[in-house]
Amino acid sequence: GTFNPEGYICTLPGSSVVFHWPRNDYDQLLCVRLMDMTNCTWSGGFEINKPKSFHVNMRDMRGSCFYLRTEITLKGATYQISFTNTEHMPPPLRVDNLSEVPVQFWQHGVADLRLHTEVKPLSVLDYACDEPTLPPYLTLTVKGAGSSEVTADMNFFREYNKLYYENFIYIAATHTFSQKLERKRRLISHTELVLDVDPKTQRVILQKKEPGKRSQLWRMTGTGMLCHEGSSPPQSKPSQPRPLDSSLVLDIAGLAAVSDNNYEPLMLRRPDSRRSTTQTWYFTSGMLTCGLPRLVVQVKGGVTGLSDGAEVVLGPDSGLLEPGPEQQFINQKMRPGSGVLSVQVLPDGPTRVLQISDFNQRRVVRSSTSPEQDKCREDVQKKELEVLVNLDEGLGVSLVNKVPEELIFTTLSGVNVHFTHTASSEVLELNIQNIQVDNQLLGTTQPVILWMTPSSGDSGTNNSSPALQVNSVKVPSSLMLTTLFKHLMVTARHFTVIIEEKLLLKLLSFFGYGEAEAELEKLDENLHERPNEEAGPPQRYYFENLKISFPQIKLSVFTSHKLPADLKALKGTLGFPLVRFEDAIINMYPFTRVHPYETQEIIINDILKHFREELMSQAAQILGSVDFLGNPMGLLNDVTEGVSELIKYGNVGGLIRNVTHGVSNSAAKFAGTLSDGLGKTMDNRHQNEREYIRYHGATSGEHLVAGIHGLAHGIIGGMTSIITSTVEGVKTEGGVGGFFSGLGKGLVGTVTKPVAGALDFASETAQTVRDMASLSNHRFSVQRVRKPRCCRGPQGLLARFSAGQAEGQEQLFCLTDNIQSEFFIAVEPMDSYNVLISSKVVYFLKPGDYVDREGIFLEVKYDDLYHCLVSKDHGKVYVQLTKKAENTNSGVAIPGPSHQKPMVHVKSESLAVKISQEINYAKSLYYEQQLMLPAEENEDCLLLET
Repeated sequence: GTFNPEGYICTLPGSSVVFHWPRNDYDQLLCVRLMDMTNCTWSGGFEINKPKSFHVNMRDMRGSCFYLRTEITLKGATYQISFTNTEHMPPPLRVDNLSEVPVQFWQHGVADLRLHTEVKPLSVLDYACDEPTLPPYLTLTVKGAGSSEVTADMNFFREYNKLYYENFIYIAATHTFSQKLERKRRLISHTELVLDVDPKTQRVILQKKEPGKRSQLWRMTGTGMLCHEGSSPPQSKPSQPRPLDSSLVLDIAGLAAVSDNNYEPLMLRRPDSRRSTTQTWYFTSGMLTCGLPRLVVQVKGGVTGLSDGAEVVLGPDSGLLEPGPEQQFINQKMRPGSGVLSVQVLPDGPTRVLQISDFNQRRVVRSSTSPEQDKCREDVQKKELEVLVNLDEGLGVSLVNKVPEELIFTTLSGVNVHFTHTASSEVLELNIQNIQVDNQLLGTTQPVILWMTPSSGDSGTNNSSPALQVNSVKVPSSLMLTTLFKHLMVTARHFTVIIEEKLLLKLLSFFGYGEAEAELEKLDENLHERPNEEAGPPQRYYFENLKISFPQIKLSVFTSHKLPADLKALKGTLGFPLVRFEDAIINMYPFTRVHPYETQEIIINDILKHFREELMSQAAQILGSVDFLGNPMGLLNDVTEGVSELIKYGNVGGLIRNVTHGVSNSAAKFAGTLSDGLGKTMDNRHQNEREYIRYHGATSGEHLVAGIHGLAHGIIGGMTSIITSTVEGVKTEGGVGGFFSGLGKGLVGTVTKPVAGALDFASETAQTVRDMASLSNHRFSVQRVRKPRCCRGPQGLLARFSAGQAEGQEQLFCLTDNIQSEFFIAVEPMDSYNVLISSKVVYFLKPGDYVDREGIFLEVKYDDLYHCLVSKDHGKVYVQLTKKAENTNSGVAIPGPSHQKPMVHVKSESLAVKISQEINYAKSLYYEQQLMLPAEENEDCLLLET
């Protein structure tokens, strides 16, 4: 009602208030009403614990509706509820009454009669649900007609049951209703006489028409009988026409047919199939006739017999072309319309329309187009725009952070765009044949993080379908701040996704995850965010159909052992630890919405929520794939596939291969997890060497060699553990405490290091068996599209991609394991070897693929370099690197003796000049760096906090 309860809150336009539930024992539903409207009723209660938007309906004492748009969004840990006007917004519901009778409707389940709304004939009414917590079901009835009720679901677009209402007829003497007669007959023409029934004799007589008098009401059945309503009990809600057994019908008083030009009075009788000739009636040519020929209903005495109380008889017609006034009888409907209404729910953009029309109404057939319409159509065709874009080789997108280093490189190949713009629609068709996302971090064991999962042999027909398809149809909108889409469909094929912890943290840092958390911690709880008034109301999007489908993802997660301090801090803010697992198959239902009308923020949050819940529903698949359990789901899938091959094709080898692959994979995972756990008890030097061996085994695919190296490394480490750990303890901690601390670690390492080495050997051997058992390892068959970009040019700027520089940067990383403190500058080929110039050292490398520093035959640090010259000897060109003298009393750098001037042969003088210039330039850059103030250690942390 309009009464204000105790503790209600008022808010003015443009203001905000903080609200908490005052009582937890009540239903947590919020009600609102307008303060500046007298006698405004409170709206129905609505929930505020879910992000959504909807209309709130309030009424005045006359029942008129007033609406507010309500937006519920989640900001941090606070639900923000915003109320806005609805002048420029379409209504959520609309009732179109195209019939000729007034219709009353109300929300199903709402008992308050004040919330029943009337829609006048041939009118339209906007509406929003009175009770937002109830489903949007509307119940209809014809007002004042004793009609049936129909309930329609406004979310389901279809035609519903027919709506019947009592629409009886009067059988009227036409002459008494006519107004086009001469003055002397006007008295008769205004008496308005209709057929009535004498309740005593059941005879039919003429009486003055009285609206609503039941004895004057008739209805014609499908077989032509005229049933008398006054002789039947009233029916409150006629869902269907009543049966004939309880009705009396119009008949003649005599037992036989009329003969010899006699007149037979009319009366009521029970329906009788033997009297069908005198109980079947037709309105033809302005007369009422029965099944007998040349007999019509009339009154005796001609036109003067048309008087109140006159007896109505059946007699012969006059035989004239136009019957006399005493023989003219027509049917007059009690109400307009046929008595049957068609009810259907239709979409009209964001509005759901409940359309009510008479069952006998026919749709207007569209006529042929006029010349003017043809001309307009030609003008529209002239304004059409069609754009076709074909990128067979595709395009690449590189993501570089502020360090700078390249994080990922996305390759989209086979891109096909077809865009059509007309006056009636904008159609976009986007096909991407292949998608691959590469991990561009140097030193990673997983160089590709996303690619299309290869199809199995059974589903090889799907190989030609695109990796990603986007289809959208946008239509013009006359609504402000509203974009209308007929449909938007995003369909993807099966993908394999590998998440590496280090890359994930770097991506989160790149997109500002740590900064947002830091800002949230500094936020004052007493301050609340005000809505931006200058921004105005947000743009809304409507879709008839919205579907986003990512049917299957094969997901793997690999954790990282060594993380920088800033990434460790960011990892602590995630709130959940990453668990290592491999090849968990996650099947997800598509995101589908029909007729949503929301802001961009709400739609995106809804999509993310859907796929987040889909991932959570697959927790059993992920748990069954974790390494510390030995990947039991992978073992089960391998055994199932092997048994399937045996049953279908009789392939015994396939069964053995799949079982071997599953068992060896589980053994490798379990042994690897145990060795990782033991690795946490070892000293840093031993653990780093161990990780280095495993890294080279993973990148080269030589797992057995890595296992043998790991076993030998563990045995040697265990034998020397007491000595190395004790020395390291004294160095790092010092004194007696450091001695005993190192001794304790050494004693533990004596046992754990050989055991970890044996587990590494077992894990790597099992991986070797696994790789041999699998016919094709798709993970190793998918390689990077290109090597990681060299992001820092000689001037410190981001340079264009160069394959040579990328190769040189990768070589430098193999030599130093750190390209941030010693970054790449240039690489040049010299005869059969290369010169690699970094920011600290110049390396001369032997030909061939060498691991680590084995390929270096000359290394000169810039601290030791005096200058680089081009020299000639016996017609050959050399690059001479003059080192500084080892000891100088003056403190000034001078060239060293001849044995400190190594010379390297170069095939051409121009190349020698180029190399010497690059080396001298790198040396000058190095000395400039020495003169710069060192960056603060916590600079990155400060950047994350600000």
